[in-house]
Amino acid sequence: MSSISTGKLYSRERNIKGIVPLILLIGLVIDSALPAMFPNQFIGNEQTIVSHLLVYFIVTFAFYLRNSYISFYSFIFGLLHDSYNTTLLGFYAIVYFLITWLILSIRRYFPRNAIVHFMLFIVMVTIVEFVTYFFYLKVGIAEVDLQNFIITRLGPTLIFNTALSFFMYLPTRGLLQWLGYDDHIIF
Repeated sequence: MSSISTGKLYSRERNIKGIVPLILLIGLVIDSALPAMFPNQFIGNEQTIVSHLLVYFIVTFAFYLRNSYISFYSFIFGLLHDSYNTTLLGFYAIVYFLITWLILSIRRYFPRNAIVHFMLFIVMVTIVEFVTYFFYLKVGIAEVDLQNFIITRLGPTLIFNTALSFFMYLPTRGLLQWLGYDDHIIF
């Protein structure tokens, strides 16, 4: 291997180690602020929207990048999410770590393209929401039945995050190309 390609590889690894936590931090901050800025005219009185931009980037990095330390970062940023947004420290850390492990385990069976990435993101958001609902139901924090949960939280959350993932396509494609991955193309 020549010194030029070794230098590019080292530079790419350094970019990944620096940019992945920065993007996850930005996703965490935006997740906390975005639903509050969303106009109430688009949702019903009882409905709730939960932004999952952090999950979007966890799925992106776990699906496309090698050696990005995404398992470690997903756990750490799950702890930060817990400390910032919830009262149960460690819940989202474990959930984010498990979805990262799941993506890392199954990614070799799927072609790496934007459509598969999009579908995995929607499935992971659904898993995160159901795990959260059932955990809060068992602990006694949530007292909503399953039908109301689907209508008031899961439905609006999936619609919002679907739209969010479409808007994030071009920035994500540019980010992945900058990090050295060129196959994030729909057409």
